[in-house]
Amino acid sequence: MLSLGSPPRTEASQVFFPYSPISDLPHHAKQFASAAGLKLTDASNIAIPISYWLIGFLGSFIGTPLTVFLVQSLNAQPAQQNTIGVLLSIPWSFKLLYGFVSDVLPVGGLRRKPYFALGFALHSACFLLLAALEKPTFSSLAVLLFVATIGQIMADVMADTLVVERARLEDTEQRGQLQATCYAVRFMGSVLGCLMGAVVYNQVQWGWGLSFRQVCLLTGALPLMLLGTTLWTLYEMAATPKTVAQQCGDIWDTICLKAVWKPMAFVYVFNFFQVPNIAWQSFLQLSLHFEPYMLGLMATAGAVMTLLGIIAYKKFFFHVSWRHIYFTSVCVTTAFKLLQMCLIFKWNEKYLHMSNLYFALGDDVITQYIQGVQFLPVCIMYLRLCPDGSEGATYAMLTTFGNIALVCSASVGTLLSKIWEVGNEALRSDDFNGLWRLTLLTSSLAPIPLLLLRLLPANQDEQEHLITEKTRSRLGGSVFLLVLTTSLVWSISESFAVVLNAEAGSS
Repeated sequence: MLSLGSPPRTEASQVFFPYSPISDLPHHAKQFASAAGLKLTDASNIAIPISYWLIGFLGSFIGTPLTVFLVQSLNAQPAQQNTIGVLLSIPWSFKLLYGFVSDVLPVGGLRRKPYFALGFALHSACFLLLAALEKPTFSSLAVLLFVATIGQIMADVMADTLVVERARLEDTEQRGQLQATCYAVRFMGSVLGCLMGAVVYNQVQWGWGLSFRQVCLLTGALPLMLLGTTLWTLYEMAATPKTVAQQCGDIWDTICLKAVWKPMAFVYVFNFFQVPNIAWQSFLQLSLHFEPYMLGLMATAGAVMTLLGIIAYKKFFFHVSWRHIYFTSVCVTTAFKLLQMCLIFKWNEKYLHMSNLYFALGDDVITQYIQGVQFLPVCIMYLRLCPDGSEGATYAMLTTFGNIALVCSASVGTLLSKIWEVGNEALRSDDFNGLWRLTLLTSSLAPIPLLLLRLLPANQDEQEHLITEKTRSRLGGSVFLLVLTTSLVWSISESFAVVLNAEAGSS
């Protein structure tokens, strides 16, 4: 039973120095360190990289079939397509809930493995149900994808937490390398998923391949096959669960620290201004007539370049200033986003004599490579802020705050699309007056957060300095919670309003 009393809160010095030397770790942790250490291929760890690989593979494998199915089979408008994207993103904003529950509510004495298994089981059940439907409606597709993603992210949070716990065994100077390796494994899965999705979902064009139902069947069955045995050998470090009051106290102490709310303010603003051009997928299919294999080829190339970007950061940029990485990446990606205007006005064919596919492919791979390099610095920053015993809730809270900004950004994209006509019919008739304006607007918003770049620590040393200062602000913590809560409510309300409108329109 959970204690709802009010035990003393953990002091900041305890909260933010969780990584004790191995000699100071409990006996069970010493045994684990000497036996399996940080070998991800050991039986006690193997379920972790498999989980990361699955998260990468499953999301990318369904990507191309889902994009084509929405446009070609359901005739989903750009706003509806974006709503599916938002519903697939919102569960990432529930990570705090999953982490909190696993920290305070163990099952059979275990805090991670039961929720790990439950998450993948929920994901598989939803996709198997989709496979059983002859042709899902937009609303049923949206709801089942939403619930499936909830399960997927629940498992992902547990995997992240297990990695954070094992990171305590890393040398101080190399802390974050284990996490970088796991994310590299994830993007390897993403590369293979994109490639397979591109190849198998061309039944109409090539005369062979899988239907959307068969893709859903494979997506649902794969986690059951790969984790059916490896999950049971997964080692979970023993820890005393915290009470709800302790957990809430630690979270409040965490977000009030300047070392947290200051860089997280930059992360939120940065992600919020990455507003997507929600009409772009319809433009590629309806105006440029990209076939499924072309979309899959772009997704595969993008995944490969993201993986290469992560590897490049791990090998060459691990000690480069985080601010320098963000400044450079934003400038480059903004320039390439603006180059999308060439496709809209066909300048690539007129002046560069380059086909639409090759131009779009080149634009996408450069952008994805830069984003791969940019991906890890903030993840490493999150890792170093996790207190001992609250790894699940703290890491999930920090990633939730960044993820919900992306969800809100997608909702803003839906609102901006209403300024001009960018619907499917306009794109079919080659009316691009609204599309080029929307492209210019969304591309121009991305550099604005650079004005707040000083909020982000320059590197791990500066972050450690902020931590040791122990400067607190109740106002900073309050604003953090207000922004998080408001963003969640707004995004969920907007998304389900679109789903309900779609259901009403079809009835």
